[in-house]
Amino acid sequence: MIKRVTLREYNYSMDHVQLILDALKHTRVQKISVGPQSQILAYDGRYAMAVCKKAHTFRSLLKLDLNMCRIGGADTITFAAIMAKNTTVTHVMLQENNIEDVGAVAIARMLKQNRTMQELILDNNNISPFGQKALRDAIYDDSSFTAMENCNHILQTYFYNPRAVFGPAVLNDVLSSSATNLRSKTIKNAVTKKLKRMVQKKYKAKLEPNEFLKNPDNLLMLPNVLGWMTTKTDLDTVYSFRPILLNVLEGANPQGAVKTAE
Repeated sequence: MIKRVTLREYNYSMDHVQLILDALKHTRVQKISVGPQSQILAYDGRYAMAVCKKAHTFRSLLKLDLNMCRIGGADTITFAAIMAKNTTVTHVMLQENNIEDVGAVAIARMLKQNRTMQELILDNNNISPFGQKALRDAIYDDSSFTAMENCNHILQTYFYNPRAVFGPAVLNDVLSSSATNLRSKTIKNAVTKKLKRMVQKKYKAKLEPNEFLKNPDNLLMLPNVLGWMTTKTDLDTVYSFRPILLNVLEGANPQGAVKTAE
């Protein structure tokens, strides 16, 4: 039974590659590798892209190894569009290509749709801080509550060496969010944990669950109420208290906050 296939060290034509891929549709292949850089890749990234375009036809395919395949930004846009709808592939290696920022942004958008991929390795791809932030926002976007909810809460890592991919300004968010995705049993649980971190970091609210029962009617305690809720309830309950929290943080009066709670 064929489970792993590597296209390497042969002078394939594109017709040969297509024949191989068509034949693999009738197998239970789990991993396809292309490369590393060798004579067969004289067509730039076309071998790798041919594999990507057929990925949806392999029902058992879990891993794609596309390291050193001369994949550029334009190819990555195509790759991202394909992977956005893929529901089987869980691991993709894209090290040492040249996806640059345009590819990083495309992948970030893809990750907000894909809810299957667990690992995406992007080291050594000439990604600047702009692209790094787009990737960070794919799993931790604190620009709004809605943005946070729409992030990817499945992906566990997209690097081997985080310092080579992300700048220090976003590295901590990436590491914390990756750990949250890994440790959470459900998407809702991951979002709730990230929301709690967002409130602590962005709004400087000290969430001390043990303080909840001391004075629940005090306006200053409402951030602590949210902290208690994030440890005891799911995201829907937390979101129902969002207007209260925003009123508190923006200096609204207690009556307005109480009315919102009702």
